[in-house]
Amino acid sequence: MAQNTNSLDLELGSSQYASRADTASLSIVGDLTLECWVKPESGGSLQNLIAKWDATGNLRSFRLMRVSATNLQFQASADGISGATASSNTNVGNSSWVHVAVTYNAAAGTCAFYLNGVADGTGSGLNTSIHDNASRFAIGTSDAGGTPTEFYDGLIDEVRVWNTIRTAAQILANFRVELAGSESGLVAYYRLNNAYTDLTANANDLTAAGSPVFSADVPFAGTGGSGLQSKFW
Repeated sequence: MAQNTNSLDLELGSSQYASRADTASLSIVGDLTLECWVKPESGGSLQNLIAKWDATGNLRSFRLMRVSATNLQFQASADGISGATASSNTNVGNSSWVHVAVTYNAAAGTCAFYLNGVADGTGSGLNTSIHDNASRFAIGTSDAGGTPTEFYDGLIDEVRVWNTIRTAAQILANFRVELAGSESGLVAYYRLNNAYTDLTANANDLTAAGSPVFSADVPFAGTGGSGLQSKFW
């Protein structure tokens, strides 16, 4: 199995991101888990990490953001027009690698946040489904199909999208492990090892915009499986 050799370096000032057109596997309408490693380089504005959210066309689905106060926020829209927001407890600062995750329970209209595999707050009163629409899926921005906006500034790695609710134990056990790509419920998986390839069978490969580059700065080094050494820890 390949080593974790690279992360993606996105510059807000250059409007950089990666995205792909809508696919059936990314049109998640129920339970959801989003995960990634981030090393932010600036704050003071809303920055999208993982989004299927086209506000200009009223094609909102879901998104995970880092907001001006540097904590996390999650939104899910049932009608494509509006969506309640939930926030994590702890701020995500600049210049250090942090693993962030959110799980969304559609039936209950709730979500749970995790930082470095540890629970970090919950949200309630969310919509109980996600709008199925043709908005693009994007890393580092939203509105990628219309007018891209709210760009992320920093490094990002190991982006994972699941159509299931990952348990706290699963998130803790795997956040410093490269996956195979065939795990149950995993619908998109980007190692970002000098490539925009989706490692799942869904082939949701990304296309970059703004000419971002890959960095050798990674949150953990080593191959998949146990015994990984993390630069964060």
